[in-house]
Amino acid sequence: MRPLSIFSYSALFASIAIASGAAHAATQNINLSQPEALAGAVKIEKNSIVISRGGEYSLSGDSAGRSVVIDAGDEEITLLLNNAQLTSKQSAALHVKKSGDVTLRLAENTSNLIADSTGRVGSDEPQGALYSRADLRIEGAKGATLTVKGQREDAIVGKDDLDLRNLTLTVEAKDEGIRGKDSVDIRRSVVNIVAGGDAIKSDNLEREDKGFVNLEDSDVTLSAGDDGIMAANKVDIRGGNLRITQSYEAIEGRFVTIHSGNIEVNSKDDGFNVTIKKTAEEKAAEEAARQAARDSGERRGPGGPGGHGKAIDGLLSIQGGYIVIHASGDGFDSNGHAEMTGGTLIVNGPLGQGDGYIDVDGTFNLTGGTLIAHGSKGMAQTPSDTSSQPIMQINLDEALNKGDHFVITAADGEQLLDYVAPRNFQSLTYSSAQLKNGETYTVTVADKEIASMTLESVITKHGEAGRGPRGPRGERAWWQFRSDDERPPRPE
Repeated sequence: MRPLSIFSYSALFASIAIASGAAHAATQNINLSQPEALAGAVKIEKNSIVISRGGEYSLSGDSAGRSVVIDAGDEEITLLLNNAQLTSKQSAALHVKKSGDVTLRLAENTSNLIADSTGRVGSDEPQGALYSRADLRIEGAKGATLTVKGQREDAIVGKDDLDLRNLTLTVEAKDEGIRGKDSVDIRRSVVNIVAGGDAIKSDNLEREDKGFVNLEDSDVTLSAGDDGIMAANKVDIRGGNLRITQSYEAIEGRFVTIHSGNIEVNSKDDGFNVTIKKTAEEKAAEEAARQAARDSGERRGPGGPGGHGKAIDGLLSIQGGYIVIHASGDGFDSNGHAEMTGGTLIVNGPLGQGDGYIDVDGTFNLTGGTLIAHGSKGMAQTPSDTSSQPIMQINLDEALNKGDHFVITAADGEQLLDYVAPRNFQSLTYSSAQLKNGETYTVTVADKEIASMTLESVITKHGEAGRGPRGPRGERAWWQFRSDDERPPRPE
């Protein structure tokens, strides 16, 4: 059997066929470079080009610092970008102020730009280069590209639903890359985002059917100063390729489900994190409670839902795919519950003893797939003993060095695992459909046999770890688990 190693991400990229935008009749052509020719429903107001009626408009040329503003009441708008350069010296370069549903299409074989300028954003100005107060759908076409630069704050902001289809998109943002308050739904697209804040975000906390991010059959590469993907409620990934090259937390939501796809994420703190986001009022109430406790001399932990053993109503679900997590904080973290029914999950976990490669406050049922999770042994956790697939945890007296082989061999000589350590680690949890209860397996580390393990229950351990399979973190207070190497502060 060949050694199991982390996949080469670049080799997984497949070409995506970009659908061609359909032609539409009765389209009004607008040359942004010749504002003197504007007439009818399109006119100049101050330093903006304003479209005041619904319909279909083809934009070409360079707006030369003027914003394009849609103010069409409840009427629907379709904009075709045909080598259009929408550049603004003020806030949004494209501002959907009032409209029915808006569709933004790219003409075939065109290069299009939407960008604001550097500077401060006023309190009454839209905080995005492309800013829509209506449902917005952006559609690509064969050979067409769109670049959006948010040089003041965010790049693309949708205050309602935001859909991307068949699109080749590059985003640069001082703060957030793509923010759809109600939803961000990306399908069959190639998306590259570099953001100073969150790369992709949906933050509607008021409705449980909103606040979701869906990636489907797309190639997405993210570099974030804060979270890679953050959703108030749900994150779903179906097929395609996702790479998060840097982030504070890679993927965060209340319900995170990996259906399929090839995923590799890097994070300074948690890799995957299931949590409940709090409103400003909830945060203020918690801070008031903490202050009251401090005033009374009581020492308390951080409080709130998911407080290390008290599981929230949330789920981290791995149903398929090939997933690699590189985390400096908790790798696979759920303040609620977790499940794994298929796929391959590799967690390249933390080195500090205050974080765990698996950290699930509720139940973590494992019924299928291949799990390889490793890191420090101070808080090493396994899936729950309610799982149906056998689980092995090996805790070493001394850390395994980067580049050494970690080998698990069956009694008949078959190698089930030959894993090349991508970094030092001292604990590894392994599970696969190849493991059988009642069978004996040999564990070899750096060519040295360290254990012969007979699987007599769902979870079989070698050596001591600092944490059991699930539930509270023993009797120690939360601050006693902090490592000497503190986590970096979350970006402001």
